[in-house]
Amino acid sequence: MDKEFRLGVVFTHPTQHHGPLWRKLSEQPGLSLKVLYLSDENQGSGDSFLGEKAQAWDVDLLGGYSYEYLKDLSNKVPTKRTKTVISPALLSQVKPQNFDAIFMQSFVNYSYRITAALCKLRGIPLIMQNDASMMSDGRYSRARLIAMAFLYPWMNNLADYWLSCGDHNEVHLRHYGVADRKIVRGCHPVDGDRFQKTIAAQPNEIQQIRQELCWDENTLLYGFMGKYIERKNPFEFIDGIVLAHKRDPRVRGVLFGGGDLENEINQRIAELNGEVINYGFVNQSKVPLYFAALDSFVVTSWIDPHPLVVSEAMVSGTPPILSDRCGNWGYSDTVRHRYNGLVYPCGSAEALAESILTMADGDTRSRYSQNSKQVFSEQDINCEVGAFLEVIKRIQANKGHRLATVDTAKDTAGLAQT
Repeated sequence: MDKEFRLGVVFTHPTQHHGPLWRKLSEQPGLSLKVLYLSDENQGSGDSFLGEKAQAWDVDLLGGYSYEYLKDLSNKVPTKRTKTVISPALLSQVKPQNFDAIFMQSFVNYSYRITAALCKLRGIPLIMQNDASMMSDGRYSRARLIAMAFLYPWMNNLADYWLSCGDHNEVHLRHYGVADRKIVRGCHPVDGDRFQKTIAAQPNEIQQIRQELCWDENTLLYGFMGKYIERKNPFEFIDGIVLAHKRDPRVRGVLFGGGDLENEINQRIAELNGEVINYGFVNQSKVPLYFAALDSFVVTSWIDPHPLVVSEAMVSGTPPILSDRCGNWGYSDTVRHRYNGLVYPCGSAEALAESILTMADGDTRSRYSQNSKQVFSEQDINCEVGAFLEVIKRIQANKGHRLATVDTAKDTAGLAQT
C-alpha cells in the first residue's frame, strides 16, 4: 500500500476472537486501525448468559492495537452490550478525515445503524460481516420473514463490501440481495496460535484433565461447551450420550459452561449413573486444554449461525459432531461431513447417538482430527486478514479510478476551452 490506509472498526465489545484479529491487522504494513468499542463487556465481569459462576475473560483482548471505549447517552461506558446503545461520539469519529473505511458486524443495535447512516452521508466505504444463514432465519414468524424480504436487501446494500464466513452465510447474503462483486470470502477468526501454543506447552495438564474426567484409560470423552440456554439444545446432548453409552460403555459426556438451564441439567444428570457430568465454567486461558482432552466435540444447537467453538475444537485436534441446524457445515465450510467431522439431523437423539458411536472408532477419530487441523489452517486469522486486505485493495482501486475519471474530465474540459 503506497499510502497508509486508515481502517475504523465499530464493535460491540472486546472478544477473545476479534482482539487477536485487530492485533494482526495492525501489524500489516501501510494499514492503521482503530477500534471504537460500544461497551467494555468481558472486561469487568463475565458473560451474563453463562450464569453466576462466569468470570471476566483471563486472556488479553486489548493489547497490540489502538482502541477507544465510547460513552453512551448517560456519558458512561456501558458494561454490557445492548441493542439500544447510542454513542454520540460516533458523530465526531466517523468522518473521512479520520477513516478511509469502516467495518462493523451488523445492524443489531442503534449505534451500528447510526454508523451505517454516517458512512453513507459522508461517503465512507462500509465493510460488513455477519454469520447469518437461512437456517437461523427459521426461528422467525412468517410476518417477519415477509418484512425481511423487503427490508434486508436495502439494508444489506448499505454496505459496499461483505466478508462472508462460510457456505450458508454466502447463500444468505445472496438471498437478501448482495451481489457477488460485493462478497469476499473470509471467516470468523479464532486465535489458533494461542490454542496451539497452550496445548504444546502443557501436555501434562491435559493428561490430568483426562484423569479427572474419565472413568479409566478406555473412556471416550465427548464434550459440550457453551451457554446452557434453550437454543443450544443441551438436553439432546445428554440424551444422545445416554443412548450411545448403552451400546458402548466407554462413552461419557461432559458439559462445560453455564446458564439458565443449569439447574434443570443438574436434575437430569442426577438421574443417571455418571454417563454425563456437568463440569461448569472454564475460562479462556484453559479452554484449549479442555478441548485437547476430549475425544470429540458435540454441538447440538437448533439455532447457531456459525459457532466458533467448533473451530476451537478443530485447531485443538478434536473432531466435531455438528447439528445440521448450525450454519458452519458445507463443502467448503468448517465441518465437512465424513471428512473432518459428522453432521446429524437436529432433533434426533438417536441419530446423534449413531454419530457418537461412529466417532468411537479410533481410526475414524484420528483421520477426522488430522483433517480438522488442515481445514482450520485454511480458516484461521490469516484467512480473515487476507479478506480485509483484498477489500482494502478494491477500495483503493475504486478510489484511484474515480480520481482518474475526475482528472480526465478536467483535461477534456481544458481542451474544449482551448
